[in-house]
Amino acid sequence: MGTMEGGATAKYAGRFSRLRTDTSRARWPDPTRNRAPHKPLLLLCVLDLFERGSIQSNLIELTPDLGDLFNRYWALVMPFDRRGNLALPFFHLRSDGFWHLIPRPGKEEFLTHASQIRSLAQLRESVDGARLDEDLYALLQASESRAVLRAVLIETYFAPELRPALAEQGAVNREAFRYSEELLQKDYAEVAEALSEERCRPAARDQGFRRAVVTAYSHRCALCGVRVLTLDGHTAVEASHIKPWSVSRDDRPANGISLCRLCHWSFDEGLLRVSTRYEIAASPQLAVDGNLPGYLTSLEGRGIVRPVERAYWPDPESLRWHHENVFRTR
Repeated sequence: MGTMEGGATAKYAGRFSRLRTDTSRARWPDPTRNRAPHKPLLLLCVLDLFERGSIQSNLIELTPDLGDLFNRYWALVMPFDRRGNLALPFFHLRSDGFWHLIPRPGKEEFLTHASQIRSLAQLRESVDGARLDEDLYALLQASESRAVLRAVLIETYFAPELRPALAEQGAVNREAFRYSEELLQKDYAEVAEALSEERCRPAARDQGFRRAVVTAYSHRCALCGVRVLTLDGHTAVEASHIKPWSVSRDDRPANGISLCRLCHWSFDEGLLRVSTRYEIAASPQLAVDGNLPGYLTSLEGRGIVRPVERAYWPDPESLRWHHENVFRTR
């Protein structure tokens, strides 16, 4: 690291260690050192996006990927009944001097006088995103600088017992993204190496498979067609293996299918299946006395929602395996 780069790293390490955060012991637990964790978690997400190469210009946007990363970190440090709010740090980081909100046309005066924005909907209406100081943006292009700043955030704002999990989540996020990008290559021969169980840690493999499948289906359920994506990155769908990983060792998107939670459970229980002609069939067990299957029986005979790219369409061999080994025929 050169002298100039080292000086810039020291400068922003100092700023990252002095973020303006709420320090109420009544609101924030000991693991976050009795401080609101929003700002350091958002900055960890930004470092992850730079690691991925997802930020190609000095503009941090409010994307589902950013929301997903923030939710993953939040779940590590806060109780399950405390919901994170990405709008808070995205707006309030402007008070720390290196984070500059970019107002939408016509919102300049509103943003100048606003003391807080608590909802992502209002934030999206008001800003196009945020830009960093130019020297910080340049600094974050270098992996060594990112590593230093990541360590500052983790060690300053989180208790020792949380630090390994936060560092691990960062590593998982990086591996998962790379794995998902490999899986989304369309030529099976090119992804063969990526399908090896030893290629990355299980948590990264699971996260990467989910991202690849949900991306291929554009967040739609293949069976019922529902698509709901919240502003903070929560999606109504999950990624399901058609032929389980334990049997197939196959993470290709073609061995996956994007399903909402009810359709996912029904598919895994063998109550719904997809034919090799990509039509839905319902098990007779849905209609046994006492069941109220709702819309599930109405899916019978309908075609599934398929990815735009044919390479990601469900693999017929995997669909046959599911029919023969999982589907309840009577």
